Amino acid sequence: MTNRGSDVTAARARIATRVERSRGVLVVGIGGLGCPALSLLAKSGVTRFTLIDDDSVDVSNLQRQTLFDDADVGRAKVEAALQRVTQLSPFPERVRIQTVHDRFVPENARGLSEGHDVILDGADNFATKFLVGDAGRLSAVPVVQAGAVRFAGWALGVADDGRGPCVRCVFEDIPQGMPETCAAMGVLGPVVGVLGALQAALALGLLLDGPKASGTFFSYEALSGKLRRRKLQRRPGCPLCSGQIRDLDPERYVGACAA
Repeated sequence: MTNRGSDVTAARARIATRVERSRGVLVVGIGGLGCPALSLLAKSGVTRFTLIDDDSVDVSNLQRQTLFDDADVGRAKVEAALQRVTQLSPFPERVRIQTVHDRFVPENARGLSEGHDVILDGADNFATKFLVGDAGRLSAVPVVQAGAVRFAGWALGVADDGRGPCVRCVFEDIPQGMPETCAAMGVLGPVVGVLGALQAALALGLLLDGPKASGTFFSYEALSGKLRRRKLQRRPGCPLCSGQIRDLDPERYVGACAA
């Protein structure tokens, strides 16, 4: 009989060794999605991270930003997360974290993205989500993206080979007007918890198995308890997949910020 505990321990060690040869995982936004994903990745053996967020811990967000507690209120999220991730890791002596107290914007996106194994998108607005997706494709780094509002959300893993579908194949472009975001409309804590956990699982899949963990779109409805999945195809005319997007022109991402 296979010792599953030993298998998990071996997988953790394999993950830790893999990321030590690179910059590890870039986490864009340490909010409702980024917190559970980051926590689970740390516990799973990921020891190298770059964390970017320009915000501070607020007491009103603790119900969904589960990496933090009352003692962290007022601290920069990246600094509080650095301390917590080190505590959670099974290999604390091997943890290496770069913190960036700033926004993820076109001017720094490529430099931050390059050299990582995976980019994890924890932003809460479409402008940043498209920027993360574009920066990942142009930097040849796989991306795990998700979004949530109210009682529902979605997740998608995107490979680095340029052949699979991307977030622009689903949503096409930044919505005009005032699109719903979790900051404006609110989101139930367990919703981002489920989707953040799914992001962590997809990131680990990309780390261990490559493109096989990409190209499936997951949608989650909390009130009905339904998690659906469908295999995506590239959208004809997608500007990213067709190579039309070759740079990160700031005009393309008006309102971009990591949150």
